[in-house]
Amino acid sequence: MKLLVIFFTILLFVYADDSISLQNPPLDKDTSSLKLQDDFFNTNQNKENNAKDDSNLSLLKQVFPNTYIEDIITGFIGGIEETLLKIDIRRIALDFSNTTINVSDEYRDFGINQFSGDNSTIANLIADLALEHNFVNSRITSKLYAEYGLIILNPKYQDTTRNETADNLIFNTGYTRKVLFFDDGFLGPFIDGKYQTEFTKKNDGSRNQYLRYKAGLKFLDGKYIDEFYFAGVGEVDLTYKPSSIKGAIETGLRANTPINDDLKLVYQCFMRQYVGYSRFRGNDLLYNFNLSVRLDVSINNGLAFSPFISARFARIRGANNIGSNVTTGISLLFSSSINAISKIQGAQDAKLSEYFKSIQ
Repeated sequence: MKLLVIFFTILLFVYADDSISLQNPPLDKDTSSLKLQDDFFNTNQNKENNAKDDSNLSLLKQVFPNTYIEDIITGFIGGIEETLLKIDIRRIALDFSNTTINVSDEYRDFGINQFSGDNSTIANLIADLALEHNFVNSRITSKLYAEYGLIILNPKYQDTTRNETADNLIFNTGYTRKVLFFDDGFLGPFIDGKYQTEFTKKNDGSRNQYLRYKAGLKFLDGKYIDEFYFAGVGEVDLTYKPSSIKGAIETGLRANTPINDDLKLVYQCFMRQYVGYSRFRGNDLLYNFNLSVRLDVSINNGLAFSPFISARFARIRGANNIGSNVTTGISLLFSSSINAISKIQGAQDAKLSEYFKSIQ
């Protein structure tokens, strides 16, 4: 027992002596000097490392700044062009009238025109839409043109007759390369593909169907001239079997002349001259000329009423005389151009601005 007490007493003294030596190590003059030099060196080294870190961080911020996210989302759009995506509602027009006469025969015999006519419905609808993807050196355009006109006559003692005055459905897509730039507009080569058909079949059960491809030179976005082109045309006629192939040259114009803030003269035309056929059909066109002129009188926010005149002159291979159709009237129309990217970009910029303020 005494030996055990002596052992623990010696162990306690040894532990206490080691603790004192660890807490208060002996320092000579040389050791203290080296320690101060090491501390000074480490401090300078930390400053250099911090400076390098700051430099790297600054470089990183230059390469990947906060606005980099914004550039990915919206900024590159401005770098491409102010208008990247443009929805162009060129015209949506409706002409409609309905006449109902319900009188006895005495009124008809009396000679009053308003009572002696026939029940009739006249309707004409036109939709001309375009979607433009603009880039620095090119433009891709997709178009939809639909037109349908109908006159229904319902005489009291005769069968009802239906006459179509217009029937066209056209899908179009094209690519234009911007080569020469002007103060207003640009000029360049283009290629174009088009599919044309109609809503209803003809009396013989056929339906007009054409595949048309064009290549040529086009001027766009002038001060008064929206579009002017000259092109060679290839046409595949799928209306009848077997199909036929035709070649043509074509020129077209679409322009407008503002008169004042509320009046604008709009005109467009095209001329297509056929130069070759793969087979003979009597109803093949030799040439086709279309012209339309209208005066848009603004009512409010793109809505306008528009006196117009439209004409078509054409000749087929199986006829000696020219066919013509001239229409005049007044229509109610709507037209507008929507810069889709600007609207999206404006909303996105506002959200991004709020976000960056919140993280600063």
